[in-house]
Amino acid sequence: MSTKPKNRDRRGRRRGGSRRSEQTKRPIRPTPPCIACGEDINDITSALADPRDGGPVHFECAIKAAEAELKPVEGETVIYLGKGGFAAVESKSYQQRKLKIIRRMDWEKLDEVSSWRKDLRTELR
Repeated sequence: MSTKPKNRDRRGRRRGGSRRSEQTKRPIRPTPPCIACGEDINDITSALADPRDGGPVHFECAIKAAEAELKPVEGETVIYLGKGGFAAVESKSYQQRKLKIIRRMDWEKLDEVSSWRKDLRTELR
């Protein structure tokens, strides 16, 4: 049996352990300009590829462009379906979360991979 109080060493900061560094552990990624608005894209992982030339576009700018193309009427909203597709949907019952797709638009071409996406893939390996 120990004569030392059990919790004495556990109070406060751990002894002998390394302190967390002040630097962030996120990798430094490029911030290319958005094709639509011209501002820098701070989070390149959330960007979409422009359908015309494949350059990076803010997610918000892509939604605005999709809304302009799909032209939702009253009672419809534009949502992102995933895999580069947007749709104008009509919410049938909000409580049951049933959506009816009215019009669909493919924003990105799945068979083409942009050069900036290839750079991100090599970074993760």
